[in-house]
Amino acid sequence: MKVSELISRPPISVEIDDSIKEASKIMSKENVGSVVVTDEGKIAGIVTERDIIRAIADETDLNMPVSVIMSKNLVTINGDQDVSEAAALMMQKGIRHLIVVDSNGSLLGVVSIRDVLKALGKLVLDLTVW
Repeated sequence: MKVSELISRPPISVEIDDSIKEASKIMSKENVGSVVVTDEGKIAGIVTERDIIRAIADETDLNMPVSVIMSKNLVTINGDQDVSEAAALMMQKGIRHLIVVDSNGSLLGVVSIRDVLKALGKLVLDLTVW
């Protein structure tokens, strides 16, 4: 199964100068665990629930821009790659979200560890129930 098959919705994104508070509101409203941060249409980073929790714990002003807390060292995967490769990459890097891009590097979406585990679980079940 390809990673792109796990993408169930368009990516949710915020602009680099949007506030942490605004990003957290969008994440809550859209029921997602991360948002892609863009700068003039280009991928600049990602903000996850953990980043928001860390900001609150550190008493960061939530009116500060998301650029203050976003992860800039992005880990991406091509949508044509296999789900097992996504799982291996997440384990290797110790991350829970992967930015999925096409062969041109354009954003397709985000997959979470939950998405990957569901897909792998389904594949295992499909193999054992024949």
